[in-house]
Amino acid sequence: MNSDLWALVPIAGMATGALFMLGVYKLMSRFLDLKARREAVGPTEELRELQRDVDELRALPQRVAELEERLDFAERLLARGAERGVIQPGS
Repeated sequence: MNSDLWALVPIAGMATGALFMLGVYKLMSRFLDLKARREAVGPTEELRELQRDVDELRALPQRVAELEERLDFAERLLARGAERGVIQPGS
């Protein structure tokens, strides 16, 4: 009976090694996941900056239209002043 128990020692050693390797595998997979998340953080911030730039560029046509309206208004005021003689042409 004593020799039967000794036959289980290699099996117990293999089971212990398998459990140890499973722990190492889990630890490494967690490490690699965290590393991948950290690397993904950089491009995310870059994408946010690019999105802000795109939003600003999309707002430009509206701003240009507003500036055109202001310029037209200023030109009309100058034309009225010139017609009334308040503003001398060329001065």
